[in-house]
Amino acid sequence: MKLALCIFFTLITLHGNSQVNYGTPPPNSCPDKLETLPRLIDVNHFPKENDPIKIKDTFYWKHATSIFCKSNEVTIIEYGAYLYYNGQWNLRASYPIKELDKTFGTKKQVMRQAEPYTSTKNYRTSDKLFGGWALWYFIGSTQDGTKICGYETIHTTNNLLN
Repeated sequence: MKLALCIFFTLITLHGNSQVNYGTPPPNSCPDKLETLPRLIDVNHFPKENDPIKIKDTFYWKHATSIFCKSNEVTIIEYGAYLYYNGQWNLRASYPIKELDKTFGTKKQVMRQAEPYTSTKNYRTSDKLFGGWALWYFIGSTQDGTKICGYETIHTTNNLLN
C-alpha cells in the first residue's frame, strides 16, 4: 500500500510539473483581423527561435523586434501580440499606441518610408519554463488612408540555456 501511494503521489507531482505544449500554428496562418489587410509592414524578430535563460527565479526569452515599411510612410494605429493555443491565435495584448514611440523609436507613431525601427529589449518573462508561439502585429494607415498591416511569428522554446 505504501508503495502504491508513493507511486501515485510521484505521478501526480510529475504531471503537475510537466511542460505545456501549446502546439504549432499552421504555416502562413494569422488572426482573422489581419487576413484582409495588405501585408506591407515587415516585422522581424531576432532570434527567430528564442531559448530562455534563468536569472534568479525568472525565465527570460530575450529578443529584438524590428518594423520596416519599404513602400510608404505609415502611421501605426494599433499593435500587439497574439499567442497560439487551442488551435488558434488568441489576443494576448493590444498595447497603448503612445508606447510605440518609446518602445520602437518612432515619432507620433509615424514610420518613415524605408526607415527601420527596433525594440531591442522585447523580452518575454515568466516564473514558469514553457515554450510556445507568439505573433506580433502592427496595423497602420498610409498617407492616402489605406489600412495596411505587418506581422511575424516568434517561437519561444523551453530549451534552457543556463
